[in-house]
Amino acid sequence: MLIFGIIVLLISLSFLMGGGALLSAHNIIKDSEGFYNTKTIQIEKDSYAIIVGPTDINVDVGWDWGWGWDLGDLITFKIEGSGYDPSTQIFLGIARESDINTYLDDVEYDEITDLNVFPFRVDYRNQPGSVVPEVPSSKTFWIVSNYGPGTQIIEWELEPGRHSLVIMNADGSAGIDMDVVFGVKVPLLFGISVGLLIGGGVLLAISILMIYFATRRPRISPPEAVEAPALRETKREQTEVEPEVKKETEEKTSTGLEPNIAALLSYVLGWVSGIIIFILERENKFVRFHALQSILVFGTLNVASAVLSWIPFFGVFFGVVISILAFILWIVLMVKAYQGEKFKILWAGDFAEKQVS
Repeated sequence: MLIFGIIVLLISLSFLMGGGALLSAHNIIKDSEGFYNTKTIQIEKDSYAIIVGPTDINVDVGWDWGWGWDLGDLITFKIEGSGYDPSTQIFLGIARESDINTYLDDVEYDEITDLNVFPFRVDYRNQPGSVVPEVPSSKTFWIVSNYGPGTQIIEWELEPGRHSLVIMNADGSAGIDMDVVFGVKVPLLFGISVGLLIGGGVLLAISILMIYFATRRPRISPPEAVEAPALRETKREQTEVEPEVKKETEEKTSTGLEPNIAALLSYVLGWVSGIIIFILERENKFVRFHALQSILVFGTLNVASAVLSWIPFFGVFFGVVISILAFILWIVLMVKAYQGEKFKILWAGDFAEKQVS
């Protein structure tokens, strides 16, 4: 019950943090029209067009079970552009990828391959060409478009298919220099954030009850009231415990917690909780052993996972294996610590024991 209580506690905290972050975004970042906007992004290239995308949407709207929803009810995008030179007319348009490829065939353009808002970075891939494109506003394949001087805005409701955003000068000339702001509206975001907060609160209450009932001490009768056979059986079982470990688990702790509880907590957040318990606990060798072993075991696994993530294909495979291994060790070590056992993991256990002895 204690192990599952801790797992539920971690899940509840993730729900609460996620719901809180979404609710903060809803109240702080959202503008008066309900859009969450990026900061202004300056785009400057010598080519004829800049392409963002394509986005590949393969959602079947039939999942709405007759509720009358479509993708446009879930997400709406807004693109706002303004030329650096107020006299320059700009063009913004969204169309299917196949139509854009035909329109810009053998035309030099730049495609945005990576856009990071924080830290800000825009990466482009240039597509060379020798043809001057036709005026974009003369084409009829645009799903949504707008052009003219000053600030131009288009809004597009999400729909299935492969679509791209095209940014050009309205006359089709080369040399693009403008500021762009991207925005997205998610009407269900407020309901999702509230749902996460409510769900996190319920799970938090459940986890607290599970941990409480798992760690509370039952009331027992005074020693003279205990039946002799039961007392003898208890003493016989206790003599089977390794004397040194038994002594360490009975010693007081700096944190005021029971030694097995403090040892268990050193594994809850991996090496992070191991460091915290190792710093706080200065007296009990049993607790310090488990805290140091937590630091060594999960710290090593985290470093190995980070290094392997840089290796293509095989790195992903071994990263999954390490994650599964870490989860199994996490459960086993918490159970063993709670049972008062000095369970050692290869070299980490031996090293930890020598350091705390």
